[in-house]
Amino acid sequence: MNTRLVVLPASREQEEQAVLRLTGELDLDSEAALAAAMTEVLDGGRRWIVLDCSQLAFCDSRGMNALLGAQQRARAAGGGIALAAVGGHVRHVLALTGVDQAIITAASVDACFGLISPSPAGTAPEQPDAPA
Repeated sequence: MNTRLVVLPASREQEEQAVLRLTGELDLDSEAALAAAMTEVLDGGRRWIVLDCSQLAFCDSRGMNALLGAQQRARAAGGGIALAAVGGHVRHVLALTGVDQAIITAASVDACFGLISPSPAGTAPEQPDAPA
């Protein structure tokens, strides 16, 4: 089984929104791949990003830091991120580290966009604060 992290653009991209599908493992060896994908999306003008984690098999502390870094970068661009379809081990690690309190999570990509997309009045949705 190939566990290397693969970051793929998903089919949904709209004005300021994008989906990145994470497959494999997010750890020390792969955190740069997530950072590079985030840079590309943010440089392309998309500020609201959902990371589809349905195929993310593993995430360690370096992976959690990479997710928090992605959140920080999106916020600096005036947007945010959310994690969709987080399963098993990864969900457990998110809860243990408190990252689930800092980054919005939802069961599906559509549910994530409902939580993070800007309101019709143009104001940003409320984002969770990073853990202390």
